Amino acid sequence: MAQLVMTLLLSTVLVIAGLHHAYSALAGGLIASSANAFFSFWVFSHYRAQHPNKLVARLYGAEIAKLILVGALFAAVVQLIDPLSGGALFGVFMIVHLMPGLMSLFN
Repeated sequence: MAQLVMTLLLSTVLVIAGLHHAYSALAGGLIASSANAFFSFWVFSHYRAQHPNKLVARLYGAEIAKLILVGALFAAVVQLIDPLSGGALFGVFMIVHLMPGLMSLFN
């Protein structure tokens, strides 16, 4: 939820720079949020503490699938959104993607 809130916040702020910056930022944030949600669902939906070796295998598989998903979503956004602000797209993607790690530093 925090990633979605950050996505909406950054997109709203970027409306000042222009509408195409705002929807490019929204696309970048949604890519990061959906990829992380996909990863979490894949890893922890059938988690059993009795089988830690299976958890490690699920982590690797989910990370590979997440990278493929991110690549496909970026390709779709680049093809479908015109005009596109690459800086807003990749900048907000990175901020939202790194947000859980940054939050853990401050807690």
